[in-house]
Amino acid sequence: MGSTRLSALDASFLELETGGAHMHVAWRGRFRPDPARPPITLERVRSLVASRLHLAPRFRQRLAFPPGGFANPVWVDDGRFHVERHVTALSGDEEAITRERFEQLVAAALSHPLERGRPLWSLHLAPRLQDGSVGVLMKIHHAMVDGKSALALALLLLELDRDAPEPPARAAGEWSTGRPPGAGRLVVDALANYGAEPLRAVGRGMRAAGSPSRLTETLRRTALAVGEDVMRTAPESYLNVPIGPRRVLVGHTVELQAMLAVKQAREVSLNDVALAVVAGALRQLALLRGTVPAPLKVMVPVSRRSEAEADVPGNRIALVSVTLPVHLRDPLERLAAVHAESVAFKAGDRAAGGEAILEGLGLLPRPLQAPVARFASSPRRYNVVVSNVPGPRVPVYLLGAECVEVLPVIPLSKGHALSIGVFSLQHRLCFSGYADPEALPEAPDLPGALAASALEVIAAARASSNVRARRATSRVGTAAVPARPAVSTSR
Repeated sequence: MGSTRLSALDASFLELETGGAHMHVAWRGRFRPDPARPPITLERVRSLVASRLHLAPRFRQRLAFPPGGFANPVWVDDGRFHVERHVTALSGDEEAITRERFEQLVAAALSHPLERGRPLWSLHLAPRLQDGSVGVLMKIHHAMVDGKSALALALLLLELDRDAPEPPARAAGEWSTGRPPGAGRLVVDALANYGAEPLRAVGRGMRAAGSPSRLTETLRRTALAVGEDVMRTAPESYLNVPIGPRRVLVGHTVELQAMLAVKQAREVSLNDVALAVVAGALRQLALLRGTVPAPLKVMVPVSRRSEAEADVPGNRIALVSVTLPVHLRDPLERLAAVHAESVAFKAGDRAAGGEAILEGLGLLPRPLQAPVARFASSPRRYNVVVSNVPGPRVPVYLLGAECVEVLPVIPLSKGHALSIGVFSLQHRLCFSGYADPEALPEAPDLPGALAASALEVIAAARASSNVRARRATSRVGTAAVPARPAVSTSR
């Protein structure tokens, strides 16, 4: 596979990475093994990954950086690639560990950045948990994927059929490794590309705009996105403090049907319901901390990925901000406020404007791209990221073991102590909190806060629906009773 240069957006995630802010996305999953099949082992998982690598060539590529740093790095084939360096064990095949120990090992793995000298991904396996499940952690650098493409790559490892045949032991797949370019070639290619990225960005913008009227509309959307999503300052919050490298991943799972019932009863979107649950949880976290709950500016990544781009590596996202009504006590008022925010950004098509802003990164000279990316991701621009990634609504399997839980990991940029992920899996909605436990000591309380907030929203929506139903029945019953005839007093 030939070399491919990172887009300005993809490269920005490299620029945002610091010793305390690691820019990998990840997911932590648990699988329920099929007792009729052989146990899942490190060797079997390595063989499975090796057999699928020809379907995802980017997994065998590393970054090459042009001397001088005046152009974005390129993906090149890694001639020293070995599956064993990327698929590793958290615990032994015969070692049954507790869920608590598994979470500690996951936290430790998430607290280290991916090595830039080799392909930017890793998979960690805990073959046996004491509850009978299998634990998996997969890390991929954000320069390589966004939420949807990460899911597509993860699904390369999974099957829709529990009884799908297993690849032969240690099958390596078929691929050829290209010779990586030397320093001279990197310089020549970088010089040739020096003016190409701005031209490509202009070309994409012109194709998207089309006619002059559409160009005017695109400019309107972009101006709206600049005003609302970039320039509007986020309020001060305890969530925005200096962070270190340590991480913890916590979560809570809700029955999807209960969330869909709220969606239908209140005539809102499932994303609105999820944001309302998050708002209630952050309200409780603030109260636990002894802080007055206040509105937060939340950054919500919106996928701009087409069907044809489903499995294409890289980022196809827009960043839209909404105000999370943490200050509102009533759960249905919080839901209504979130819904109003969603309606507003959809009506203005701010996602299209946000996409245009990110495309505009490619128009800037390379030395300006990093400071602009850091400005856009600073605590003054938003308080917390909440990312909702739709997952499969059907069972998926790893070597015959059914996936029963997935917690997504949304990376923390500098000055952000918490991010929230939401992932739908079959009949479950999985909420995750990814945090620096030193900057946010209340992180272990988040699962309980999410559980309480979800129950509060469900109960309030159900009670409201019951009241409306009783009123409707009462009106129908009154209308059905015929009017009583006048009583005559004459004889």
